[in-house]
Amino acid sequence: MLLKDDISTLCIDIDLRALKMRKEFSATVLGLTGYPPLLAHILKGGEYGPLLRGPDVNRHRDEWRALMKELAACAPTSSEVADQFHTQWHVGHHHIRALVDDDELLMDMLWKWLPRYNGPALLLYRGENFNRFELGKIGTAWSDKESVARMFAGGLNAEGKGGVILETIAPADAIIAGPSAHSIYLGEYEYTVDRRRLSTINLKSHFPPRQS
Repeated sequence: MLLKDDISTLCIDIDLRALKMRKEFSATVLGLTGYPPLLAHILKGGEYGPLLRGPDVNRHRDEWRALMKELAACAPTSSEVADQFHTQWHVGHHHIRALVDDDELLMDMLWKWLPRYNGPALLLYRGENFNRFELGKIGTAWSDKESVARMFAGGLNAEGKGGVILETIAPADAIIAGPSAHSIYLGEYEYTVDRRRLSTINLKSHFPPRQS
């Protein structure tokens, strides 16, 4: 026969086990079991502006660099998580790049976390900022549509000394991933490229600085 205190203890134990099971179930559905907590910020499409503009940006940068190192050593456990990461990378990669501020680390991570491209070499274009181009800091987002590169070179990336359209023939082993469904929906057809594996990058056009 169970006493009153025994029943209370049993109920608490059942509640705790149920809570633990719900947490484990949610983590399993999201493919987050064993992954760093900050990963959820990416997969859920979290905001990066407050982190970049806030007074603790250096602390956040250290945390996000640590995350990138962990992800570079730990591939996603399912194609669903890889696809979700792929979509959110296309949505917020420019913010993540600014927050991490380490392109080498980002590219190492992307080889593990994006769905691997499987196709031929491609003629690709990128709308880049001229200042970053001069420093050799060329981003990972390229398109097979020159019009898309023109849009970014004359718009978002036309700061400082202006923007440029870059052109390359990317070998298959330099293309990390093809366009996500989201990128195709936007008409950007974004290929993620490891610039370290490109032999030649040509500057095709230069755009004046964007007016504030």
